[in-house]
Amino acid sequence: MSCTFTPTFDIRWKRRLLTDKPLNILLTNGRFPVTLDLARQLKKYGHTVYVIDCMHYHVAKFSNAVRQSFRAPAPHDNQVGYRDAVADIIRNIKIDLIIPMHEEIIHLAGAADPEILNRLLAPPKPILLRLHNKWEFCQWMEHIGLGVPRHYLCESAEDVRGLPGLVEGMMEYVLKPVFGRASQSVYHLKTREGKLEGVELEKLDIGVRRKWIAQEWMYGERYCSYSVIREGKVQAFSLYKVLETIDGSSCVYFKNVEHQGIFDYVSDVAAELGLEGVMGAFQLAFDFIEGGTNPLHPETGARLVAIECNPRCTSGVHLFASMPDLARALTDPTSPRVVANWKAKRQVFPGMMMWEHSDATVKQWLRHMGRLMGSKDVVFSSKDLLPTLMQPFLLTSYYEICREKKMRLPEMFQLDVTWEPDAAELEGVYEMAKEDRERWAKRRGALSEQQAIERRTSVMAGGRPRKLSVGSFRSRSRRRDVVAETS
Repeated sequence: MSCTFTPTFDIRWKRRLLTDKPLNILLTNGRFPVTLDLARQLKKYGHTVYVIDCMHYHVAKFSNAVRQSFRAPAPHDNQVGYRDAVADIIRNIKIDLIIPMHEEIIHLAGAADPEILNRLLAPPKPILLRLHNKWEFCQWMEHIGLGVPRHYLCESAEDVRGLPGLVEGMMEYVLKPVFGRASQSVYHLKTREGKLEGVELEKLDIGVRRKWIAQEWMYGERYCSYSVIREGKVQAFSLYKVLETIDGSSCVYFKNVEHQGIFDYVSDVAAELGLEGVMGAFQLAFDFIEGGTNPLHPETGARLVAIECNPRCTSGVHLFASMPDLARALTDPTSPRVVANWKAKRQVFPGMMMWEHSDATVKQWLRHMGRLMGSKDVVFSSKDLLPTLMQPFLLTSYYEICREKKMRLPEMFQLDVTWEPDAAELEGVYEMAKEDRERWAKRRGALSEQQAIERRTSVMAGGRPRKLSVGSFRSRSRRRDVVAETS
């Protein structure tokens, strides 16, 4: 059925964007552009947004989408003080929902205060740690039949040297801490003439207390997904390829793509968590590699594998920019499933300007310039200019902090919010992981493979088609959905 768009209809449609249940929402960590972007989306949907950070100046502080910014002790150094600050804001501002943006999610998930836990957008702590721990995540994925690289737990330098095929030059690995993040302390292991290259194991803190994981080095296309999971179903979904980076890993260009296999993978994980009784909403992000044929072992063939999982907010949020759909998925249990607009393209402009490849061909340079000129910056908004205008001041202050602490910018930017448990907490974490492993192994072990598939399928039911198609999602195209609603 055709539909004629009139000004009257446009006004009515815009009014429906506002929620009829406005919430006071607290975002943790205002320094990341993704926090600024999500604050704008939440405000657009009618919510009131507050931000808490341990930095006095950050990009979200200057946004008109943020009602008020609060400063708190750094959770990395003062976990109790940080939790107390959040609890005070909850009581004073009457916060309805806390959306964690980084590893503050783990600091807050460990709080004993029900005022925090009842408002935190996160799965239970055992599930959270299973997804955050790279080793436990790979073990669980393998157990439920989803693709991951071959992986080995390393508790000593000898464990690393003894990795299958490494000394012989038959295998390459990536070595990283099980509780690492953002490509920090990541090493590419390979040998030449029997000698290990690229890392001095003696300088790494590898032990029973600080465990590492070695994953088979994969070749292929890299993808990053972001989703909102609710009651065992995918409620929001975005996906982009890793195309432009400033250090080989930190992506600065985001273009939404479709991939049925990845959507099915995320749906299976959501369904498995639903079978375990994980209710409510939370965020889930994955790093994938597809076509990962190892040239040293071509017989393994191409495959889709998840490298790791981040149970928190990631850059996939940028692909929902200027739309209220993600805000609705995060705050409204009745929201239909949404996907980022298939035309969505965003960039981190300073990162794109730092692109430097002296050996780049003319074709590569032109492709980069096309992306630079053909996408919007994640910070810039004509309706919210101050965050953009304050960027030079913020960068100057960040680099001054780096100079004082003698750290690189990416490390400094995350240090005071990262979760690095002390010996006592770590012992409890490993014990919790052991108990969690026994639970999911027992639950899944009691089912045949066919029964597991049938139960996953039943969880995915309920009027939400699993196929990644135009009809399944609400925000594929704004005009298209308006037509569909009025037809």
